[in-house]
Amino acid sequence: MARGCLVLVDGWNHYLSTSSCLGFDLARTFPIDRLAAHLAPRTGEETLVDVAVVMALPNRNEPGELPEFMTWRKRLRGLHNAGVRHEHAKFRYSDMSCGGCGSPVDRKVVCPHCEHVNPIAGRRKEKGADIKLAALALNGAWRQDYSTLVILSQDADFGPLVRQLAEVHLEQGRRYALYSAFPVCDRPHPHRAVPGTRSIPLDAATYAACARRS
Repeated sequence: MARGCLVLVDGWNHYLSTSSCLGFDLARTFPIDRLAAHLAPRTGEETLVDVAVVMALPNRNEPGELPEFMTWRKRLRGLHNAGVRHEHAKFRYSDMSCGGCGSPVDRKVVCPHCEHVNPIAGRRKEKGADIKLAALALNGAWRQDYSTLVILSQDADFGPLVRQLAEVHLEQGRRYALYSAFPVCDRPHPHRAVPGTRSIPLDAATYAACARRS
């Protein structure tokens, strides 16, 4: 049985919650390799067995998505060079509609100052990320690849996964240590752990220290 910490990152959930809590400038650094190295000792583990980011990339062929695609591809390639795997999910795009009457809305925004036409991609929803992250956690548990799991997410939908992981560990006759890590701040919005996990709060100072070292 392997001893060590597996860190799985729910990419968009972590990025958006970090942006909401700690600001865009810190969130965009996305120092996952350094965060993982910081988190393992906080769980009592000395070894990182694996780090993976589960995340959809914007579709470069959708209107207006190419710049964001290039930014994230570069960032994830940098993390790959630091030993962080990228597990791919996908975005599903749908046309925009009016919030009042539901009629279709044009995917172009004209600047009122210079009249430049800015294409936008429309609404997008990530598909497959939760399932892929769950598969990584469960497969690793059955193979006994890790003794401690940290999920960087606040998604309550992972609650059933955590219960199943606990059952797997108990069936194998070994202890389980399941954590979720998430940014915290003084603003009155939710700061919650994944149900059934122990909390590891990440404040601005911790995140900034990791960002400076990345």
